[in-house]
Amino acid sequence: MAIGPSNRGAELNKRWNVGATHALYIHDGHWYHCLKRFPGALFDHNGYILFPTEKEYLACSQLKIYRDMNQVSVKKPGISAIPGYVQVVRFVSPDVDVHTLRVGVEGEKYLRLHLSKERDRSIVKLKKKNASSLNCEICGFSFRQTYGRSASAYCEVHHLVPISKLEEATETKLEDLAILCSNCHRVVHLRNPPFELQEVREMLQSRLSVPRRHASLLAIASKV
Repeated sequence: MAIGPSNRGAELNKRWNVGATHALYIHDGHWYHCLKRFPGALFDHNGYILFPTEKEYLACSQLKIYRDMNQVSVKKPGISAIPGYVQVVRFVSPDVDVHTLRVGVEGEKYLRLHLSKERDRSIVKLKKKNASSLNCEICGFSFRQTYGRSASAYCEVHHLVPISKLEEATETKLEDLAILCSNCHRVVHLRNPPFELQEVREMLQSRLSVPRRHASLLAIASKV
């Protein structure tokens, strides 16, 4: 039985283990219905683009969304030109009948090719080498003090300017980077666009102030 466009997206979503809650397929990647649930994915015959949130979907400059018609127009050449597009190439053994629909087959191999904007890893190393401190610029955590010398450079480097905002190749300066611990770096990227460092500092300070206030109240109560 042939697979039609209406359920082709769902079938590829499952086969390629994309993890979308709403999946839509068009062969050439130019026109789709609107995604309703997120994470959502748009598929063409070669791959897909996954939108983790509705905000990222609506902010995609390559899409023109017509909500009143429940349609989405994609700029040429289609979704394959959108940063984050994953091209999937299937490896098929010579003795496999590719025209037969098989149910429950696992372990097939795919090559996934991402169209992405590249970061220069050398600037990350340079930042660590020239930083006055490798302590987290948000919480102050030190890998060296906690784990010893062998883990002293295990901090992460955060780009203050999101790569999604770069329209072309742009020089990154050391002051455009920040030293963060793993936890704070992930909290910064909980949102798109990322949180500012000061916003995360305020989150942390507000949480730390709760036990301090509690301790002060206990001290006052003990004197009564």
